[in-house]
Amino acid sequence: MADQTEYIEVRPFTGEEIYLPIWEEGSVPLEVQLGCSWHRCKFCDFANDPRHVFSLQEVAAKAQMLAPYMQDRPRAFLLGENALMLPTNHLLEVLDIIEYYLPNVYQVSSYARFDDVIRKSMGELEELAGKGLCELHIGLESGCQEALDFMDKGIDLNEALQACERLRLLGIDYSFTMIAGLGGVELSDRHARESAAFLNAAQPKRIWITGLLLWPDTPLFQIAEAGGFAQLTFRQRLRETRDMVSGLDLRDCTFVDSTVLGDCTVQGHLPDQKDAILAAMDKLLEAEGPYDEVPPIPVKR
Repeated sequence: MADQTEYIEVRPFTGEEIYLPIWEEGSVPLEVQLGCSWHRCKFCDFANDPRHVFSLQEVAAKAQMLAPYMQDRPRAFLLGENALMLPTNHLLEVLDIIEYYLPNVYQVSSYARFDDVIRKSMGELEELAGKGLCELHIGLESGCQEALDFMDKGIDLNEALQACERLRLLGIDYSFTMIAGLGGVELSDRHARESAAFLNAAQPKRIWITGLLLWPDTPLFQIAEAGGFAQLTFRQRLRETRDMVSGLDLRDCTFVDSTVLGDCTVQGHLPDQKDAILAAMDKLLEAEGPYDEVPPIPVKR
């Protein structure tokens, strides 16, 4: 592969912070995209970020800068809110760049949306898998269609299951992020129950639970200010997640809730540690503390 870095002046990372799934902390973080191709979710602060796709020359320059520090890492993560939306030929070139500058990497993962998966043919996905694509991290957020529609998430759950089946057939793992409290008070019971049902049908490799935050510059914040959305308290969020976990029937899945009561984490493997996870949540639900308050409004990133 020819050197593509000549006359290119770039930094390895555009911002002061990079955002990785918790499972990817040891991966080589290679920036290929900024922003999200959907950028309409009412709750998402990242929806305000400008969208940009880095050229192959820029990606090569970034990989070359990272290489001296990360030669021993076997896995790379493509930074960007949903890097799988990039054209397949572009992604294949990115994977070639990784192979050239980081020859020890044999696994590559990225964020994605379900519709990114659906838009690619099985042949395209198979090509990417053959070049190292091994896992996609997808923001499911909820298995309740009404909650997703209210938040303008752009997910059709039937289509989402089709995407999962495609990935499963090709041996590409998929992991989900979920948001406790996404349905607010009104849809909390359905969010828990219907999320469990979807997860049982999809059988993801990993589930990461985070908690809903009302960022001041989002449509959801304005809706809540006008009385159109009632947040859950910390304790209600945990109870909702506990109800979801009680309904899970997963064959092989790592579970992490990293925002329990706003200050602790519950984690384990399903199904063998399900009872232990539920017991830990039950104990925390009885804890004393300021957990019957709604989460504070976060400071702008």
